[in-house]
Amino acid sequence: MFPKMLFFSKPQFFTLSALGAVVCGKILNYQDTRDIWATLNQSIHGRLHASAPFALPCFSSYNGKPFQGDPAACSSIQKNYNSSLFRAEFFNGYMNFQDEICASIAGDGCLLDNSDPSYRLAYNNVSCNQGSVPENYIDVQEPDDVIKAFNFAKENGIRLSIKNSGSSNSGRNSLKGSLGLWVRHLNNTSYDRNFTPEGCDDVNTAQMSVTVGAGVNNGEVMQFSGIHNFTFAGAYADVVGISGGWPQGGGEGVLSPVYGLGADRVIQYKIVTPDGVLRIANACQNQDLFWALRGGGGGTFGVVLESTHKVEEAFKLIAANITFPRTPTNYLPFVDRIINSTAQWAQEGWGGNINPGSFVTVNPILSLAQANESLKSITDFALSQNGTATLESLTYADFYSKFVHPLPPPVGTAHVLSTRLIPTAMFKTPAGRAKCSPSCNTTPSRNPTPISSPWAPCSSPRPQLHILHPSVAGLVLAPWPPPPGMGLEQHRGPEKRGSRGYVEY
Repeated sequence: MFPKMLFFSKPQFFTLSALGAVVCGKILNYQDTRDIWATLNQSIHGRLHASAPFALPCFSSYNGKPFQGDPAACSSIQKNYNSSLFRAEFFNGYMNFQDEICASIAGDGCLLDNSDPSYRLAYNNVSCNQGSVPENYIDVQEPDDVIKAFNFAKENGIRLSIKNSGSSNSGRNSLKGSLGLWVRHLNNTSYDRNFTPEGCDDVNTAQMSVTVGAGVNNGEVMQFSGIHNFTFAGAYADVVGISGGWPQGGGEGVLSPVYGLGADRVIQYKIVTPDGVLRIANACQNQDLFWALRGGGGGTFGVVLESTHKVEEAFKLIAANITFPRTPTNYLPFVDRIINSTAQWAQEGWGGNINPGSFVTVNPILSLAQANESLKSITDFALSQNGTATLESLTYADFYSKFVHPLPPPVGTAHVLSTRLIPTAMFKTPAGRAKCSPSCNTTPSRNPTPISSPWAPCSSPRPQLHILHPSVAGLVLAPWPPPPGMGLEQHRGPEKRGSRGYVEY
């Protein structure tokens, strides 16, 4: 087990941050700066800590000044540099390097070579600079820690950033010059077969649910679901936080075509809003805030401390694993088959993960015979290319442990996203699909490296959702309305149910 502060031989509870030089327009002297941080640390029971870049122990220069590295800590970091589970246990462990660097300032970062973390030229005679990693953070243990942080930020003109595992692709979990709020240790998890949201008196509101602290990640909930025999329609990677940016930003997953987005399955949030008030948001109180939290973006409306999610009884689904050796001549026919089948697969409830040369997808509706017929075009193609095609019946927890957990997404790299809207109608006609194909077929040249990305047709609040990774993760069409009897009929208003697709790449 690694110490909380990986980089220092002695515990350090606070440091003088660059934030402290000017506070609310007032020039502070050195002692004033020390005092405000010491006072904050005392008020939160010593939970304020210093932070430095993840790879600092390997460097001999820090922010342009000589630094005594730590060979033992450096060796550990090098061995685990590409491990998402390792990074998730440290405040300064971000999954994507754009969260560590300050891209607007040349050289403001501290990175090893992710292809070979032991490569010495990456850190010898190179300065490790702070980048976007906050210099100070609070190890949040209770609501009062966040309340004190908001009050401190307002009084002293300091910005806040929120982090759990560091899985944000948009860079929202780091901010240069901010005070970080690390929620990883809010790790409570409980299962309730008859959960009633607080303030809701109607017994008909009781639902089977799982409640998780803001530091609980997807892989941990999946393990918990297997033990307690329920199905959690979650994310597609172990280190994705289940209370943060995933549900607050929509919450796509491979079961979304049938069971809806993660945002739709949240029953209740506990959150500290920027006015420093702990609030409960659900269908019976703070309804506007509850609506906004389910899709308004991670951290937009405050610091979520806990979330409760609707879950299902454990059930069997069909899992398909289709692979073939990719060649220069078979890749585009593979993409064409995906595009031509997108509308059909979405209507039938498929959701999964696509890479060049592989296709892993699940279906909780079809029988094994129906699934074989549905995927015949792609399985026949894979077999014709000396590939394999296997369809089997599994619980979702077993599917996850077999196909998702062993293949974590790459970390220590950049993951840059952009978007493109594609009308759903394009996938329903030969002419429309033909127009889409050239766009999709040019994608691999931008990033030929196969990288997994969720492929998930989603019901409301963003129906007809299409996702495309640079390596071609997939194209998906989600039906509206959802299949009857799935409990997905109650979503936000029709203004959120547009008729356009969304492509992420």
